[in-house]
Amino acid sequence: MIRVGIVGATGYAGAELVRILSGHPGVKITVLTSRKYKGERFDGIYPSMTGSVDLTCEKFDADHICDRADLIYTALPHKLPMELIPELIRRGKKVIDLSADFRFGDAKQYEKHYQRHTAKNLLEIAVYGLSEIYHEKIKESDLIGNPGCYPTSVLLPLIPIVKSNLINFNT
Repeated sequence: MIRVGIVGATGYAGAELVRILSGHPGVKITVLTSRKYKGERFDGIYPSMTGSVDLTCEKFDADHICDRADLIYTALPHKLPMELIPELIRRGKKVIDLSADFRFGDAKQYEKHYQRHTAKNLLEIAVYGLSEIYHEKIKESDLIGNPGCYPTSVLLPLIPIVKSNLINFNT
């Protein structure tokens, strides 16, 4: 059973992640963090989760979350994960980031579309989390940049077509 912590559990992506993982037989959610709802029960914020999640949301504390979770998801707005993830990685935790902060292998590309990247050294170890393509790298990685929904919807059907040379890029 994998012990999972979710940083940013009460936002849209975080709450959906809690809902999905709460039903997974190989996962035990052990920590939920929320800046806005610290001290409140998760099922009090999301009554539909009553009986599924019996946890109180906490303020982010690296010591606390690292002691109680083997795998940590960050479900935060862009830029915030860059501030927290370096410490989690330093402590040997596996992290899956739902923001765009670690989707790009090149800081210049990230900065072109978002803002200044403050954890560039971690881009070297981050793996783009498109599991259908990078499953072997994902298994070995400590930091996974979860792909966004729009790129995924384009990449999954397009990659096999490109690999089969069915597209002429010169037309």
